[in-house]
Amino acid sequence: MSKKTNGIQVGNFIVTRDNGSEHDWISIKAVSGFWSMRFRDDNGMFSRIRELTNNKELREYLETWIKVCFLISNATPDVKFMEEFFKSYSDLTERLRGLQQPVSPEDDAKILEEERNMNSIKEGIKEEHKNEGTD
Repeated sequence: MSKKTNGIQVGNFIVTRDNGSEHDWISIKAVSGFWSMRFRDDNGMFSRIRELTNNKELREYLETWIKVCFLISNATPDVKFMEEFFKSYSDLTERLRGLQQPVSPEDDAKILEEERNMNSIKEGIKEEHKNEGTD
């Protein structure tokens, strides 16, 4: 069973959060109901959209981002537009990459070990539940 929030209106779009049994989702829908996109809680956009939605000072940015997604998904741009778009996107990723601190080999090994431990714990819990069902 899932529980859906009423949502927040951002321009001509409604942002809602759906709490599911395994994953939460953020949905963005046109008020008309004819367009939507969704992000699961294990997608980085889930937390970004949640943060943007919760910060009233960033609502204009969020609305613009949603409009761009809406327009691109409902258009058939020409080749020149697509080339310019991908060049702009590549420039953006280079700017963002320049802002990131590299992960040291020691930190990388520590992160991997923590993930292995978490996966081991999860598997142990699954096995426990499986064994409880056979009693």
